[in-house]
Amino acid sequence: MTACEERVHVDNRDVVLSDYDNIKEDGYALSSRRIKDKIANLCKSDKENDIANTTTRKHYLNNEQFIWIDRQGVTAQADTLLACLEKVEEQGLSQGVFRVKQIKEDLERARNLNFDDKHKINDVVARLEYNLTKAYFRYAAGQRFGFVNPLTALNRIQLVGKDTVKVKTKVFDLKLQQPDEKFFNRAISQVRNDSVGYFLHEVQPKSPLYTALLRQLPSAKGDYRKKVQVNIERSRWRLQDPIENHDKYVFVNVAEQMLYAVTPDSTMVMKVCCGTVGNKTPLLNSYIKKMELNPVWRMPYSIIKGIAGRAGSSAYFGKRRYSIYDGAGRKVDPSKVTRSQLLSGRYSVVQSSGAGNSLGKIIFRFDNPYSVYLHHTSSPWVFSQQNRCVSHGCVRVERPFDLAVFLLDESQKGKASDIKYSMDHGTEAKDSIDTTRVLKNLPVEPQIPVYLNYFTIYADRNNNLREYNDVYGFDKLIYSQMAALLK
Repeated sequence: MTACEERVHVDNRDVVLSDYDNIKEDGYALSSRRIKDKIANLCKSDKENDIANTTTRKHYLNNEQFIWIDRQGVTAQADTLLACLEKVEEQGLSQGVFRVKQIKEDLERARNLNFDDKHKINDVVARLEYNLTKAYFRYAAGQRFGFVNPLTALNRIQLVGKDTVKVKTKVFDLKLQQPDEKFFNRAISQVRNDSVGYFLHEVQPKSPLYTALLRQLPSAKGDYRKKVQVNIERSRWRLQDPIENHDKYVFVNVAEQMLYAVTPDSTMVMKVCCGTVGNKTPLLNSYIKKMELNPVWRMPYSIIKGIAGRAGSSAYFGKRRYSIYDGAGRKVDPSKVTRSQLLSGRYSVVQSSGAGNSLGKIIFRFDNPYSVYLHHTSSPWVFSQQNRCVSHGCVRVERPFDLAVFLLDESQKGKASDIKYSMDHGTEAKDSIDTTRVLKNLPVEPQIPVYLNYFTIYADRNNNLREYNDVYGFDKLIYSQMAALLK
């Protein structure tokens, strides 16, 4: 598939099909009115509602110009598109979704003037125009942005046990690029500028993971093939703030339960603990803006509900160093707080810093709507488990000090020893430590991008593909949305 980048001025490019309405032979007379009427009928009978199809219908129902038909019949750009669509199975896609067989038959019929009462010229040309546009938009948008929109596929339903259920809590908040009117208008312009081949090459995913996964397809069978196809789809999704734009970043693969701290020269890898199936770690991207040493833990309401039955027990709250505050911020005696008061949402529970604090000795904060962060843990033994989906949504890191040092800018490297000192001694009595070395907060300057994503096949540090369990059932949900597209 190639593209000609030369531009040739055509004086009569504004000639339209209606100029040929005076052809006397009805069997070969093209009528723009009849073609438009036929396309309108196709639009009304087409019930598919993905963005490519709705954009196709909008284009023709708004009485826009034909895209693939010109004064000479069907433009040669249709052949470029068809050549591309005939190879979609190499990308794990089905030709049937793009109506390749029908397009090919109609294109040959139009080129050979093979029309009859069953295959009338205006019906064939109308169907060809409509199917070419629909296939072009679907393929270009799918390869450029993904065929499945995870904002709907993952945020409307989730897997609970063996069943899918509707949910109110979003789990996918990665900021993705989305196809818009500008993209489809550009696609149309590429047909008219004789640049379809260039455009279709341009929209292909560029990530090394996508290329590596494509190489797996020919030999992939059964459930593994499904997993490859789902991760190929993930590789099509493109972030508004792409990871490739950054030399230094933190990447957490939730399915793998591993963290990658990446610079141009090195990659530091460590284990993490992520949320349980019932309290999934959300998928998002943000910027780490500060470290907080020896933090207090403000308990989320979801956990307060779980301990509400302990209301009134001073021993329970005292042993865990939990303090209760009323709506005015006043500290309340735990023995005087009832279960219904805790469940009212008007009371907060705070765990003081120090030994046993659920956030451990350091937390890495970044803006997000879930109050989810990276942090140390008071339960380091969980890192020896194979399944480390044990948290309430936050990401616990195995080597928090190493991550802290990674986040430091060259001008801050001198702070590394103070971070270590603060983690080791920051909660001890002030008269026994060097308080000048104890840090409470340390800004991360410049802020470092962090990505929490989910790949069940991913390349390790040696660029070998590894397979991971679909711990949250996201593969199943994505595959169900795209099964009809796949070969």
